[in-house]
Amino acid sequence: MVDPNLVSGTVWIVCGLAILGLGYLIAFRGRADLHANYDESVDPAHVSRWAGGTALLMGLLVVAYGVRETIYGFQPRLLAGLIVALLVLSYLSKLFAGGLGAGE
Repeated sequence: MVDPNLVSGTVWIVCGLAILGLGYLIAFRGRADLHANYDESVDPAHVSRWAGGTALLMGLLVVAYGVRETIYGFQPRLLAGLIVALLVLSYLSKLFAGGLGAGE
């Protein structure tokens, strides 16, 4: 029988890789239009830099959590910390895509 922590960790890793893929497209390929909250009046380079970088950080956190869960098992406090971090970073990403910090 397969260990549930291995299955759960693998799912987290796959989801993290998907987030990293989108973050890569936004940050390095300039595809700011892939962000759901992208405001077209904002400079796409600004959105690519900040929102893409935030997405990359989110993906790295999810992959790291998945690897940690695969090796050491589930801990509710770490999952809660990951969810809080993802909510905060998601909110920041939304602000960056809307033009936070962009020079007028």
